Amino acid sequence: MVVGNFRSSGSISAAGRYALGPFWEYVAFVANSLIFLLIGAQEAQQHFNGLWVPVLLAILLVTLGRAVAIYPLCALFARSRRKVDVRHQHLLFWGGLRGAFALALALSLPDDLPLHDVIIVMTFAVVAFSVFAQGLTITPLLRHLGQFKQ
Repeated sequence: MVVGNFRSSGSISAAGRYALGPFWEYVAFVANSLIFLLIGAQEAQQHFNGLWVPVLLAILLVTLGRAVAIYPLCALFARSRRKVDVRHQHLLFWGGLRGAFALALALSLPDDLPLHDVIIVMTFAVVAFSVFAQGLTITPLLRHLGQFKQ
């Protein structure tokens, strides 16, 4: 907020503005990394015993929900100037990474909530799937769709 106010008053030079973007990106990266390290340390103590079927079902439902949100909404605009290319729809679907925000919401639930620990474990599993499975396969998907050549 302070940086935004200074920027609007014109007291930051062009070079300063140029440096602020990467700086705030780095701060966000460090904050996200710390959140994941802290959550990982907490989740290392959790047990997934008996939760594999619900975890897999949650991953499937979240992925299906993303598809239901992307494809029909894009179909509504198929004949307008706001049409979204099918390749981009696939990227929106598969690249819908979930992360620190979902975990923060799950961790903010009251401790006395029934199945509190189960909700946190399942949220962590969905986020882990998103980061590792979807995150690590997005580059091959981009190549397959002809969006990225290297």
